[in-house]
Amino acid sequence: MEAIEAVLDLVKERDELAGDLETYENWFEALVGRTVTLAVKHKKKTNFIECVVTEFNSGEGWELKSDETDEVYMVTFEDFAEGRVWLTKN
Repeated sequence: MEAIEAVLDLVKERDELAGDLETYENWFEALVGRTVTLAVKHKKKTNFIECVVTEFNSGEGWELKSDETDEVYMVTFEDFAEGRVWLTKN
């Protein structure tokens, strides 16, 4: 009986995690179309590039397109967390 209860607890926990994951993915997808600033280091200089978030790829990150050069960049959640990318406009 304990084994069945343990399995049911695991299923419930998995369902809760799936709900949390869906919430985060919705937030990640909501960044598409937003304007961000990307800090790109080149040798000893940091360039700040204004970009538009063009796409979110689950498991990969966001695709950014530079407003000025049409260059495409890929960033991850880690880039946001470490301050290399931040929202600048809605």
